[in-house]
Amino acid sequence: MRDGGPSSVTSAEEQSRASRRAQDLMRPEHLAALPPSRLSASRSLVNKMLRERWRIELARFEIDERGHGEALYRIDAGTMTLEFMVFSFEPQLTGRTGRIIGVNWDMMGSLVEGTTTPADFTHTLAEFPKLYAGRATPGTLIWCRSNRSMRAFDATVESLAKGEQPSVDVLASIGYLMRNTGLDGNGTFGTRSFLALEPDHPLRVPYHAQMLAAYMMREFSFDLVEHIARQRNPAAARLAPGIRRFLGIGNGSALGLVFFVNNHPWLVDRWLVLRERALAHARSIEVDVDSPQLTHLLGLLDRAVGYYAEDRFSYQAFADPRDIAEELRVVAVQLRERFAAGTSAPTTLGRIADELEQQISVDALEVVNVLLIELVPDIADELLEHLATSEILIRRPEMQVGELLDLIEREYRWALEIDMSPESARRFVWYKSSDAEEPRRGPAEEVARTAFDWDLDLPTHVQRVAGKLRELPPELSVGEFLAQDPGERAWVQRIQGLAGHLLHSPHMNMLAEDFVPSRIVRLVNSAFHGIDKTLDGFGHYRQTNRGVVGLLFHGAPTREDLAGGPIDWVYPSEPGA
Repeated sequence: MRDGGPSSVTSAEEQSRASRRAQDLMRPEHLAALPPSRLSASRSLVNKMLRERWRIELARFEIDERGHGEALYRIDAGTMTLEFMVFSFEPQLTGRTGRIIGVNWDMMGSLVEGTTTPADFTHTLAEFPKLYAGRATPGTLIWCRSNRSMRAFDATVESLAKGEQPSVDVLASIGYLMRNTGLDGNGTFGTRSFLALEPDHPLRVPYHAQMLAAYMMREFSFDLVEHIARQRNPAAARLAPGIRRFLGIGNGSALGLVFFVNNHPWLVDRWLVLRERALAHARSIEVDVDSPQLTHLLGLLDRAVGYYAEDRFSYQAFADPRDIAEELRVVAVQLRERFAAGTSAPTTLGRIADELEQQISVDALEVVNVLLIELVPDIADELLEHLATSEILIRRPEMQVGELLDLIEREYRWALEIDMSPESARRFVWYKSSDAEEPRRGPAEEVARTAFDWDLDLPTHVQRVAGKLRELPPELSVGEFLAQDPGERAWVQRIQGLAGHLLHSPHMNMLAEDFVPSRIVRLVNSAFHGIDKTLDGFGHYRQTNRGVVGLLFHGAPTREDLAGGPIDWVYPSEPGA
């Protein structure tokens, strides 16, 4: 880490465990098993809003019976007032897609610092549809867009207009009224970047701005569905608070997130290191039969069991949540039996977790780890204040070639051991689509040589650099090596800039025939962003293991709930369950 935060447990035993854990954790199949935690962006934002009692009010709502018009929300975030501009449209099937090439959306939104003006609305409405050719107003943090779930949205309107609540069966099988189709910020379209935000900015933590925009889209979906129902019947019912909390905002992601992980090693390392630090603190807690932490853990286990058992979705590449629920149920039974008689000696949660590692799947074990982190909320929340960091990698030309080779052989053993010679190891090429501005992956023999090949072959580059270094005098400086071979500068800079860090690069060959992209997509969606019920694939991606869909803010408090302060809201039960 470049800077601190609460120190991790630093015993020799924990350091050894951290090294072993890194070797296991960075396998793609393990990274895909990391569920949302208190450190995930959406969950940490909601907890911050609850802790600081943010206030959100609907300042203006000028939308007709077809859903066309504008709305404005005002957000009191303590140290700053923010506003969320909404442009709402009647759904059109032409050009309506969740991809970047879409030209029509059911809703566009803009999250802005301070107070907006009519000119801001006019400018944003004109510029937003241009996307990459457009420019946001000063102080804009996020541009976002979403589409309705036609089935869930229309069914909810019909039920509310009749004075009834919508069918839980229908809503639970979909999970949202609107689906996010883009959350763009951090410099895109002229928006403010993470590192430009002031130290006391309420959205200083990376991706909190995006998550707040998504949260506001969710709030708008509730207001819009009730508004359209009232246009049909002034006595229409309001959406029940329990259903509001249960519904999230839909989300779908694909291959772009694999590029994100490859291109942001510092941020990946920082996120995972902070998660491991929080977990280390939780593992050090000593418990006995009378410990409040044990009681809290058992309660969380019971909620998690119910949550995973109720999951209605179908999973292919990922573990079935019903299986996870059964494993967690066994864990809860064992813990209760272990401490029931009061004869069990005090032990640490870390030792309990180590015992479980031999008994349950990695998917269930990582859920247990997430529950452990919930036992140290203050530490986890404070750690997040250290997430923002410069991602510039520093090259060290004064280092000797022998030192660099030792570094590679010590920290990139996994890359050196991958056999890149078989045809199956180079089955795919990654490139940028010229028509859709999207990342693609295709069989090497089918991708035109004129396609822009994104060079994402880390194992090959590490192996090549190591091979060249072995042929040089070990006392030669890296600067002299690069002066003779400048083509290796980028890879040497990456290796040197990440020295001493073990959680920055998944141990993967992205070109391989057996590489499953959705595992890395799920890592970002689930562990980093906090998206629940992340199942593999949507549309044609369902057959190719390239995409992941899920729910943001599933079970989260609504804006009316924020004034009540901190509450436990994760692992929601179905309304009426």
